[in-house]
Amino acid sequence: MSKIQKPWFIVITPIAPCYSEPNFNSAKVTEAISGESIQVLTQNREWVQVEQDDGYKSWIRNFFGRFADKPFPATHITIHRGKFPFGMRVRLKNKKIISADGQVYPSDQELQPLVQKSDPDRILEISQSLIGCPYRWGGRTSFGFDCSGFVQMVCLVAGIKMPRDSWQQHMAVNNHIIDGKTAKPGDLHFFGKNERVTHVGFSTGGLGIIHCQGTIKEETLERGFSYSNEKLSDIYISTHSIRFNFS
Repeated sequence: MSKIQKPWFIVITPIAPCYSEPNFNSAKVTEAISGESIQVLTQNREWVQVEQDDGYKSWIRNFFGRFADKPFPATHITIHRGKFPFGMRVRLKNKKIISADGQVYPSDQELQPLVQKSDPDRILEISQSLIGCPYRWGGRTSFGFDCSGFVQMVCLVAGIKMPRDSWQQHMAVNNHIIDGKTAKPGDLHFFGKNERVTHVGFSTGGLGIIHCQGTIKEETLERGFSYSNEKLSDIYISTHSIRFNFS
């Protein structure tokens, strides 16, 4: 391993796959998104080990970004599908969008300030705007989400910091368990077997759910409807309120 020359790795491609080891044959564990500034832990000639804001540690191939002395000064985040992926960090200056690779675009993409007051009432609206996006293992953008990546990124846009994996998200809200039938839109339904959490989705109100399983879609945990997901109902664990502030 070489000595760290600069402490930050800034992603300049739309998506940077993150791996458990410094080779493409290892498991993909998550993704980094254009404009993310990630802390460098160690590096070699081809790979960099990083730690993202959510504490996730992984390896990224160097050509997905650039090394820097300080973070990219992002001011906004993309919030709908378009020519940029959902969740991309950009800088808005003089009514122009500046991406992390230095490209300048007209400000015709819907953005919001990166620092946002917590507003769980926006979760359902944001989630529904992503209906139809495909599932992708480790995904965190509109090009493809996994279930917990979908929850994490929607919460980020709603001003709520959420851990990366479904079991971590369950732990984060564990003290706020509620009756699933009384859930408000944006509360979290968790699923799994033998008390091991393996899936998560947002309540659309009560036992309704919007989640990423194949694609992002709306269903219900109630049985007997054409849009019921009875297989998911069989592994339901609990529902938790998201209406409190994360630190």
